[in-house]
Amino acid sequence: MLSSPRWPPCTIRLAQGDEYTLLLLPAPAAPYNAAMPNDPQTPRTRLTRRSLVRLALLLLVLLAVAVLVGWRLAARSLRPDRDEVFETSGLAAEVTIAYDRWGVPHVRAASLADACFAQGWVHARDRFFQLELARRAAAGRLAELLGEAALPSDVRCRRWGLPATAAAQAAQLDGDTALAVNAYAAGVNAAVARFGAAGLAPELALLGGSVAAWTVQDTVGIGLLLERSLTWAAEDELRRAAELRALGTERAVALWGWSEEQRAAWFKAAGVASGQPGAAPSVPAGGSNNWAVSGQRSASGYPLLANDPHVGIANPATWYEVHLQAPGLAVAGASIPGAPGVVIGHNEALAWGFTMSMLDDQDLFRLTLSPDGRSELVDGTWRALQLHEETIPVRGRAVPEKLQVASSLFGPVVRQEGEEVLALAWTALRGRSPLPCFLRLDRAGSVEEGARAFADCEAPGMNLVMADRQGRIRWQVVGLVPLRGRSAGRLPSPGTDSLAAWQGWEPFQRNPYLQDPQAGFVASANHDPFAEGDFEGPPFSGGFAPPWRIRTIKGALAAREGWDVDACLALQNDVGNPEARALLQLLAPLLDAIGTAPARQLHGWDGRMDAQSREALLWAEFLRELQRRVGGDEAAAAGLAASPIGGQELLRLLSGSLDARWWDDVSTPAVESARQVVAAALAAAAARAGHHRWGERHRLLFAHPLGQLPLLGGLLNWGPYPASGAAPCCNATAYRAASATFDVVWLPSLRFVADLADWDRAVFTLPLGQSGHFLSRHAADQVGDWLAGRAHPMAWSPAAVAAATVARSQLRPATASPGE
Repeated sequence: MLSSPRWPPCTIRLAQGDEYTLLLLPAPAAPYNAAMPNDPQTPRTRLTRRSLVRLALLLLVLLAVAVLVGWRLAARSLRPDRDEVFETSGLAAEVTIAYDRWGVPHVRAASLADACFAQGWVHARDRFFQLELARRAAAGRLAELLGEAALPSDVRCRRWGLPATAAAQAAQLDGDTALAVNAYAAGVNAAVARFGAAGLAPELALLGGSVAAWTVQDTVGIGLLLERSLTWAAEDELRRAAELRALGTERAVALWGWSEEQRAAWFKAAGVASGQPGAAPSVPAGGSNNWAVSGQRSASGYPLLANDPHVGIANPATWYEVHLQAPGLAVAGASIPGAPGVVIGHNEALAWGFTMSMLDDQDLFRLTLSPDGRSELVDGTWRALQLHEETIPVRGRAVPEKLQVASSLFGPVVRQEGEEVLALAWTALRGRSPLPCFLRLDRAGSVEEGARAFADCEAPGMNLVMADRQGRIRWQVVGLVPLRGRSAGRLPSPGTDSLAAWQGWEPFQRNPYLQDPQAGFVASANHDPFAEGDFEGPPFSGGFAPPWRIRTIKGALAAREGWDVDACLALQNDVGNPEARALLQLLAPLLDAIGTAPARQLHGWDGRMDAQSREALLWAEFLRELQRRVGGDEAAAAGLAASPIGGQELLRLLSGSLDARWWDDVSTPAVESARQVVAAALAAAAARAGHHRWGERHRLLFAHPLGQLPLLGGLLNWGPYPASGAAPCCNATAYRAASATFDVVWLPSLRFVADLADWDRAVFTLPLGQSGHFLSRHAADQVGDWLAGRAHPMAWSPAAVAAATVARSQLRPATASPGE
């Protein structure tokens, strides 16, 4: 028989950060892992190369047309732009879903269970392909759908123990949470039964394969997957270890800014001799902002709350806006496709938002294994590892992948390369699901009750900012701090000492919080709350972001009164770059001495990363080139992948608190001065920047997971769009420091502002839109407002919802057929 035609390779990207090249195969009629033997009775057909090319192109066009037609039909059937009635099993009573002009569903149900059922229904209608990819990623089953190239992601997921943890957490859910999640799952499954998986997600018609029923474990697993994407602690330890080996103790410790006390304590905990060769916390590319303003500083006399969480680019959007009304539940805001309830938003009495606290929630332990690899050396004796084999189905392979998964005293074995064997301790793997905490928060009536909702939540570590209708505001760190034994968590710790393992949790009562401060506001931006004076201590260990955004926010909030929704939106969209301004102030004498046109251009720049600014692009090129010239030579000589010098290190170097030898290029016999390095970096940056503007190089592409497919890819992706902002700005559209481009990889994934004087004044926006169907008018109808810094109103009151409604869906309990 003729071999099956293939699509050209494309790159699959998930919101969680995994990326890999995929060779798409037509979906076989048999199960994915069934062999497809050759048929010796089938005559062979001789085709010329030109004929094969023409045949491939014809198949490509026909398949593309078929998918487009199917997708168009699906989009028409799913688009909520007309009234509709559905009968479905799983409901106790009728549910009304009113859609506004933005495609936001306003759900009114007679019970909590029916409201969660309806939320599962609308999530599946708008985002089923996103749901399917996410649950497969969390379960380590992507390769079953996407083939060999997705196998590394599945292997990593299984080694980390995400599926097993999700199963255990699902079994531990309390009764109310289990009721909500089971009802949600029933809603997802009802939508799939009504529309079909390919009708909800035409991508699945292209990829083929079967779709399993949605389960509680799927929902819990997606939460774990999101938690994994929001922590960098283990990677930071590995980078520190690499820099320690490459640079040596003295230079590495000076680079990181550790005190002598920290050096002695942390090296001892890691089993590193202070004279031995080994790095600084690697700050993530993005971050998040939230704040609450008390009535004394607001125009309405009531508190205001603002939140804009920053995560990786996703298409469709990471969040889904929803409004739920049922007895005992009235909540609106951002939900996670795959889970019931609202994560960021407000109810009748309380508004809230989150940023990551940057708590050091992961530790690595270096294991010593027995020759057969089945035991670990702990306290001088061999201790058996917990070993089991897992099977990973792989599309296109007759034989599935067999994987041996190991767990040690310290946690799952996540890395085994040669003699280096590392186990991971992570709060998310040792705690319960945070779902009950979020669902309690949805019904909290005060800032104190909102804080208590997370008293037993081990992970994730977050800054919860709240404001209530009684006029109170509060910042509360949630998530528990691990109680470390002899380990410190700054470098991989020795796994031969049982006392280095985690010993439990610090009590929640020790978590930092601040309520109703005299300043009249609370705020967080992934910063160090101890260094910035928010809380005296005792401090917890964390990989905190630089203080640029929090200082911008606090400075703005303290500078005026009369805050309103529009002013908060403007602050969320602020593109002033305080890091650039601080560096340019220190660079001013050198720029004056250099005296070139680019030097004068930076001297006169206002420090704003506007998309239309030429100076912003010159600055970004200059900063990258300066970081490369200062630290790239040492990195190359020591075998590091990239320069260890970032903005914070340049500030210390220019202010004299970092060894001036960093200015010298160790690859040349001469000793370069600061002026020479700055001049050369500026000249190279000016040549690359030319007369271009920041938005021409700082672009935002919303790439669909299948966005590189021929023909279809151009229809699935949105953009690229010119973008303002950068990582140090409140509008933190971050790019990769070591990349060859300035393309955005991290962005404000939503913007939300609420005035507690009137919930109908609350506003919200997503980077794209509500729908995951590219032909839907709600696929990207918010991108223009998001880029311009605008937001749409969140209808809350019955009158506002009625005025905003453009279509209604009625979900009715299915009537029994005769004879049942």
